[in-house]
Amino acid sequence: MKITQDEVVDNQTTLHIELEDEDLDPYLDRGYQRIANQIAIPGFRKGKAPRRVVESMVGRESLLNEVLDSMVFESVGKAIEEQDLDSVGIPKIDDLDLDPVQFTAVVPLRPEIDLGAYEEIRVEYEEPEVTDEQIDERLQAIRESLGTWETVERAPQFGDMAVINMTSEVDGESRWQGEESSFYMAEDGRYPVPGFAAELVDLEVDQPKEFTLEIPEDFTDASVVGKEASFNVTVTEVRERVLPELNDEFAQSLPDGFDDLDALATAVREGMVSETEMQHQMEYRDSVIDALLESASFTIPPVVIETEIERIQDNQRRSLENANIQVADYLAAVGMTEDEAEQEAEDQAEQRVRRTMVINRLADLEEVEVTDPEIDEQFNQLYAGQRMRRQERRDLRNSLSDRIRYDKAVEAMVSIAKGERDGDDTDTQDVQNEESEVPDSEGDQQEDDS
Repeated sequence: MKITQDEVVDNQTTLHIELEDEDLDPYLDRGYQRIANQIAIPGFRKGKAPRRVVESMVGRESLLNEVLDSMVFESVGKAIEEQDLDSVGIPKIDDLDLDPVQFTAVVPLRPEIDLGAYEEIRVEYEEPEVTDEQIDERLQAIRESLGTWETVERAPQFGDMAVINMTSEVDGESRWQGEESSFYMAEDGRYPVPGFAAELVDLEVDQPKEFTLEIPEDFTDASVVGKEASFNVTVTEVRERVLPELNDEFAQSLPDGFDDLDALATAVREGMVSETEMQHQMEYRDSVIDALLESASFTIPPVVIETEIERIQDNQRRSLENANIQVADYLAAVGMTEDEAEQEAEDQAEQRVRRTMVINRLADLEEVEVTDPEIDEQFNQLYAGQRMRRQERRDLRNSLSDRIRYDKAVEAMVSIAKGERDGDDTDTQDVQNEESEVPDSEGDQQEDDS
């Protein structure tokens, strides 16, 4: 194997690799074994023709194409080892040619990550509280969720449910239509366009109304921004929400059957305290990680960001395909251009990679370890009773190990940020130059191994 290496720039380097005959022979043999059983050759039983005969019939490239992925990535692995490179992440393969077999591999190298004086980071933690006003708002929300709609003989007001017939046009083309459609009269509503509900307030039932509204700059469909929409609307019915009385009978009527209103309020308070504490802890954890990221300095190999961008976009495309939604329709619905979506994916990818690298570097410095019992516990919680092949089981356990290690490192940083370790004499600054780790990429292909 011939290898030429470019200089290292931004923690990545390019290897130019050419495979020679002795390198290719085992892959040609693998390809032959796969193809031999698929074709019939006169004079030979299926799968029994010599490799030279099969190769002469289908061609050398056909044999190599059968094992192309494994050939390339195994060869890259050997080249990285021969060049003694401390690689991290997945190399990017370019310029693949099969005659002769040669290609380039952009190899990301492990960056030196300096976390600075991370043990001196402090982030103030304030105990969350739940106010009486919040309890009252939650009780009111429960009450409203059990309200009923009753027809009233009056003009619609904000908060009502209006039944309407509607036609509309933009630039002479039909836009929003509806017959006997239920429309909630939200004062700040934006459907079909902002200000629509206000036009129906005090409109007499069965009295048609024509009006125009300008479509705002932040409208989801950029093609009609700034244009005028004309409407013809008739309200055929007005329904008013009727709420139950907030009393002991109300509390007793709920599925949990509380003894009285005080018991309901107590249960609501306990639930909100738990929710608030969980949310507050998540926000505090994020603020601690943000402080750690500000303290850290290193250069991410660009190819790692590119790989993560592709993963994010592939996952999004699969999700949209599963929901039978076109990418263009999704972007129009969220009011985003392709360039903006690309920039969002890039920002998200950089944030993910940076967080992962920094937390794993922290795990190294804090000497975080994961035990088999810890992995067993989570594995059994998530996959108990599921049948799987040994390789799949190993992959899942490795993934859980990475996740547990990550979480334990974050918890260690939270303790530091709260000042809970101010009395410790542990000094980890002397090992700042140790190697940092990055977990295997999500979505690595799993091999079946029965």
